[in-house]
Amino acid sequence: MRAIIVLVFFFSISTFAQPNIILIESDDQSNLAVGAYGFDNVKTPNIDSLAESGVYFTNAYNMGCWSPAVCIPSRTMLFNGVHLWEASKINKSRIPGPSLTERLKDNGYETYFTGKWHAWGKSVKETFNHYGSILPGQLKTYNSPDGHYTDIVGNEAVSFINDASKKDNPFFLYVAFNAPHVPRQTEQRYYDMYPKDKIKLPPSVKKGPLHPHIKYNYTSAPLNPKTMQGRYQQNNAMVTHMDDRIGEILEALKKQGLYENSIIIFMSDHGISFGENGVAGKVCLYDVSAKAPLIITGPGIPKDKKLEQRLYLQDIYPTILDFVGADIPEYIDFKSLKSTIKKASKEDVYNSIYLAMFDDQRSIIQGDYKLIMYPKAKAAELYNLKNDKWETDNLIADSNSKTIVKKLLNEFVLWQKETGDELDIKLAFPEYFN
Repeated sequence: MRAIIVLVFFFSISTFAQPNIILIESDDQSNLAVGAYGFDNVKTPNIDSLAESGVYFTNAYNMGCWSPAVCIPSRTMLFNGVHLWEASKINKSRIPGPSLTERLKDNGYETYFTGKWHAWGKSVKETFNHYGSILPGQLKTYNSPDGHYTDIVGNEAVSFINDASKKDNPFFLYVAFNAPHVPRQTEQRYYDMYPKDKIKLPPSVKKGPLHPHIKYNYTSAPLNPKTMQGRYQQNNAMVTHMDDRIGEILEALKKQGLYENSIIIFMSDHGISFGENGVAGKVCLYDVSAKAPLIITGPGIPKDKKLEQRLYLQDIYPTILDFVGADIPEYIDFKSLKSTIKKASKEDVYNSIYLAMFDDQRSIIQGDYKLIMYPKAKAAELYNLKNDKWETDNLIADSNSKTIVKKLLNEFVLWQKETGDELDIKLAFPEYFN
C-alpha cells in the first residue's frame, strides 16, 4: 500500500513539474518588425522582453511553399514535423503521424487553441481539447461585432490561462494571431506611432521595375518606395497592437503564478517583403521574406542570448517534444534545438539550408554564400551574405563564381534527395554539371 502511495505521489510531482508550453505565432512578420532584432524603431516591448529573458534566433528560415498562401506550408510543416514536399501531400486522411498537439495530449497536456488555423491535416476540433475563436487564413476585416480580432484572440488566451491556473495538469496554449497580415486594420493611435515619412526603408528597396522572376507581387510597377513606407507603417502598427496583447498574456501568466514554469515561444510563420529586391510580397526566397523571428524562454534557458546560426522555424516541433521529455519519432524531419538553446551554443545545427517555392524558385545557403535559382527562367543569383546581408550585389557574373556555384549545387542535390524534390535542376543549369 505504501508503495502505491509513493508511486502516486511521484507521478503527481512529475506531472506538476512538467512545463507549460505557450506557443505564440504571428503571420507575415519579418525580423525587421521586432525591436530586439535591431532594424528600426519598431515598438515591441513585450516581444523584446521575451528575447531579453531567453534565446532568440536571427536566421530561422521557413523551408518554402507550394501555395501562394505561404502560411499553409509553414504551419503544416510546423504541426506535422516533415519537410516541405512530404508536407504538401498531407490531407485529412493522409498524415505522417500524430500532430504536435496530439503528442502533447498523449503526454498529459491540456491543449487550447485560439486564432488563425491554416494548416493541412486534422482540424483544430479534432486535435485540441479546447478552443476559442477559429479564424480563417485571410480575414476580410479585423473588426468584428465583438471587437478587433487581435484583441479577441489575446483575451481568449488570457481567459484560458486564468482557468488553467485552477488545474494541476500542464497545458499547451497555441495563440495564433492573424496580425500583421492584411488587411492591416488597427486603431489610429497605433498608426500614429509610425509617421509614414519617418519610416526607414532597407537599402534594398529601390524605385523601379519589379523582380522579373517573382510571380506573386502585390503591387504595381514601377515599385514606389513611398507606397512601401505606407505598408511598413501599417505593418508596424499591427505588430505593436499585437505586442500589447502579448503583454497581457505574459502578465496573466505571472499573476497566476505560471510564468516561472512555462516555456514561451514567439515566432512567425515567415517574413514578408515591402519592396526589398523588387518584391512586394512573400513568395520569394530573399532573407527578408524567408526568415522570421524565433524566440524561446523558460526555466533553465539562458537569458538575452542572440544566436545567428541557420536553422528552420519548424524545428520547434521536435524541440517542444524534447523539452517535455517526449519521444521524437524517427520520421520527424526537423531537428530539436533543445541542446542549442540550453547551452546557448553557436554551433551549426545544419550544414546548409535548402529553400524551395513551387517549381520556379530554389535556393541553397552554405557558409557565406547563398544561391537563388529560377529554373524556368534559367536564371540565378549569388550573394555573399557575410558582406551583403540585403542581397543587393549579385555575384553570379564574377569570374570565380562558377566554382562556388558548383559546390553549392552539389549540396543542393543532396537536399533534393533528402526532401524528395523532383525538379531537374541539371536541366535548368547544365553548365554547372559538366
